[in-house]
Amino acid sequence: MSREYAFTSHWLVPVSVEECWRLCERSLTTGVVAWWPAVRVEPQPHPLTPGDVVRLQVRSPWGYRLRVALTITAATPPRLLAAASTGDLAGRGSLRLTPEGGAAGARTRLTWVWEVALVRRWMRVASPVLRPAFAAAHAIVMRRGERGLLAEIARGSDVRNAGNPGDRESPGTPRG
Repeated sequence: MSREYAFTSHWLVPVSVEECWRLCERSLTTGVVAWWPAVRVEPQPHPLTPGDVVRLQVRSPWGYRLRVALTITAATPPRLLAAASTGDLAGRGSLRLTPEGGAAGARTRLTWVWEVALVRRWMRVASPVLRPAFAAAHAIVMRRGERGLLAEIARGSDVRNAGNPGDRESPGTPRG
């Protein structure tokens, strides 16, 4: 099957590669992706290893949903997660985490790559006309994911903020 769509997205987040990996892996293994509301994941064993299947749904900003099964083909914590995609999108995807240090502290560049073909009949038929809309939907979903992850990091965790005089909440207090 040809790769009809090839997307690469780059996110830069202000945490270490290890912390970023933990956030992403926790989302895939617990099934809770609070920071990326367009994505729903069925909980999986922890940690992810080659051969594991992660089932997810992605809600498009245009109203349709994509159901995808990702078979993990490579998992090299905390640097690389790669998968073969089946379901509504057939192909492959990867997430590469690269440290970007500097005077401002630890940062991580996330590079998401998707090379997929449409499987759903209506999408294949409509693709010549709707290709720009499908590409825009992908960009919006990814941008919302990036913003959500940055907001999650900004909220921090009780462990990272313990003893911080600017944090008026006590450890263990749920954050809204």
